Amino acid sequence: MRRIIAPFLIILFAASTLVSCLKGDDDNTTYYSDTAISSFAVSNIVVEKTTKSSKGTDSTYTVSQSASSYTFYIDQDKREIYNPDSLPYGTNGTKVLVSVSTVNNGVAGLKALVGTTVTAISGTDSLDFSVPRTLVVRSSDGKYSREYTVKVNIHKQNGDDFCWTLLGTNTQMASFEAFRAFAIDDKIVAFGSDGTNTTAMQTSVSDGSSWEPVTFNFNGLLPADMYQQIVKKGDRLYMIFNGKLLSSADGSAWDEEGSTEMKQLVAASSDKLYAYDNSGEIQSSNDGATWTADGIDSDVSLLPTTDINYSCSVLRTNNDVERVVLIGNRDVSTYEADTTAVIWNKLDDTGNYAVNLPWAYYTIDSKSKYTLPRLANISMTTYGDYMVALGGKGIGKCTKAAYSQIYSSIDGGLTWHDEAGIQLPDNINKSAKSMAMVTDDKYHLWIICAGTGQVWRGRLNSMGWQLNK
Repeated sequence: MRRIIAPFLIILFAASTLVSCLKGDDDNTTYYSDTAISSFAVSNIVVEKTTKSSKGTDSTYTVSQSASSYTFYIDQDKREIYNPDSLPYGTNGTKVLVSVSTVNNGVAGLKALVGTTVTAISGTDSLDFSVPRTLVVRSSDGKYSREYTVKVNIHKQNGDDFCWTLLGTNTQMASFEAFRAFAIDDKIVAFGSDGTNTTAMQTSVSDGSSWEPVTFNFNGLLPADMYQQIVKKGDRLYMIFNGKLLSSADGSAWDEEGSTEMKQLVAASSDKLYAYDNSGEIQSSNDGATWTADGIDSDVSLLPTTDINYSCSVLRTNNDVERVVLIGNRDVSTYEADTTAVIWNKLDDTGNYAVNLPWAYYTIDSKSKYTLPRLANISMTTYGDYMVALGGKGIGKCTKAAYSQIYSSIDGGLTWHDEAGIQLPDNINKSAKSMAMVTDDKYHLWIICAGTGQVWRGRLNSMGWQLNK
């Protein structure tokens, strides 16, 4: 039947050019000279998808689904039609159903891939848009025609795939025992400890293979544990050194903000610095000069004292409120029975009617199924909507293997899961003494390894698409 219908449609499309010769004196139909496409849409597509069987093997299947939600832009000047938001990965570009509307009853047809034959478009026949095609519209009076180039964009990557690249192995960084890394001033700055002092290395966010030592503009050597006492507030780094609060826009040149009695910085939002005082209590400051005691809803003994990390993100429900999550471990000699990290949450309200809320402790009990293990040298960063963390061998009563997986939380640190979309690189050297994670403004996730010197950079494909929108 299709072999009979297709030639008939071709003839019908061509016959429109003779319409002016066929009109009789009693023909009341009005014919126009307009040649324009008013709308173009893909109504249905066929998508190949992959799933894992119960045995862990991949299998594929196809589904037919609507694509009406994908908008196609029509550039009348350039005579181009395209969709800025690509169709899903796995779409079969050779089996696409489309619908076309024209101005004043113009007749639309699709030019053949080879040759000049034009075939009328049917909303029920699959068409091949795997390559750019030429769409021809002829005016209803048969006198004029116009051609458009139609490009149906299809994602070439699976948005859920996370791709890692080994940028290199740095011998100098291999001599470090631990790192804390920051993305600042178009650079990745990694503060590392060699067991005696903290120094720093830097690379461009677009490089990652070549690293240079950072020279500080002050006298004196930073202590071994200073690497984990540096925080980032806004576009500046902060640390407390020799009783002075210092800040830097690049990790090299540090400005003295003033004297402080705070013991160490532990976290920051875009508005405040958070620090422990000499009694172990949390205090906060907007300017680094005036500090105010922050309330906590549980005992101070539950605050982390080692492997301290934090994240800060704006609440989706209120742009004036940021969630600061503080994680880490308690001293193993005093709290040997701990099997999980300790986690605290602070809502930093910067609105006109701000309320200073206390830090809230996430209670862990026998009913807590999805927890963050008590891992040595925990590192954490924010990646998209997730907080992601990894760490070395379990300490105390925790028996987790070193760097067995990346843990993720989408609920502000309440629960932690093995996020299937972000796995450690297959060939990463897990003999590393520690691994530091950081996210840059191009949605790349970095892993910098102390003890091995490996530097990895990866990105979720769908995060990369954000840059092109």
